[in-house]
Amino acid sequence: MSNHEKRQNRGQRIWIIVLLLSLLLLIGGAAAYIFTHPWWVEPLDPSDYHTQTPTFTAPSPPTEAPTTEPLPETESQPITTTTEAPLPDNPVDFAALQEINDDVYAWIYLPMGPEKPDIDLPMLQAKEGYDYNYYLHKDINRNYLFAGCIYTQQLNAKDFQDRVTLVYGHNMLDGTMFSNLPCFRDSRFFDEHEFFYIYTPGHILTYRIAAAIQFDTRHILNCFDFSDDQVYEDWINNYILNPKTMVRNVREDLEITLEDKLVILSTCLEHGASRYLIEGVLISDELTN
Repeated sequence: MSNHEKRQNRGQRIWIIVLLLSLLLLIGGAAAYIFTHPWWVEPLDPSDYHTQTPTFTAPSPPTEAPTTEPLPETESQPITTTTEAPLPDNPVDFAALQEINDDVYAWIYLPMGPEKPDIDLPMLQAKEGYDYNYYLHKDINRNYLFAGCIYTQQLNAKDFQDRVTLVYGHNMLDGTMFSNLPCFRDSRFFDEHEFFYIYTPGHILTYRIAAAIQFDTRHILNCFDFSDDQVYEDWINNYILNPKTMVRNVREDLEITLEDKLVILSTCLEHGASRYLIEGVLISDELTN
């Protein structure tokens, strides 16, 4: 064998050794990632963080107040009493949730009845400076999870006082997250499921579902300036009261004004080719402890 062939064979052996070492490093790195970054996360159990779920009851009509004779005036200070009922306890343990992740600021509960699992999950919003869609593929522990979390973007305030708050969640094949929102395409289901609830520290917000519609892929908060009265009125008229879509269900007896506040639950349809929106109007804000 010539010296040239020997050098060539030696060079080939060196490259093979380098390639094998590279593969070993790659496999070792992948194994380390798998063992140190969980690829599967135990689903959060709602019962660990809240103890009860609300039901909406229409208020009773006022009754005529009874008349009483005035008490005689005395020089002593009158005794004052109050008939205000104590505030109910908030059913969500936000302190425990925020120990896990202080981006948790609300909890959504949408009862689905016996047909489907309830939507009963924490809501998060990434801090300023983070990506708007940080929780698109992050779990509550900030680990990668394709299903992500239910979340809002920093374009919305966290007190639900914006005219329109957009809440996002994946349409997962395993029935989790917002995968059951498309159930509202069925008119019977829509008629029988009127309310969803959002808990925040100190509040239970009740929303009546005004419409469920198919929408395009536009980013709603970027495309519609809801601070403009005309834009907001056009949205109410064209996408709630009389939606410009064939896929729609509408609550016919509901009036919505410029003073009303909406929460829109949004998930994808048709592999992301369109969006499905559940539009709720705030009808009650109950204070809690």
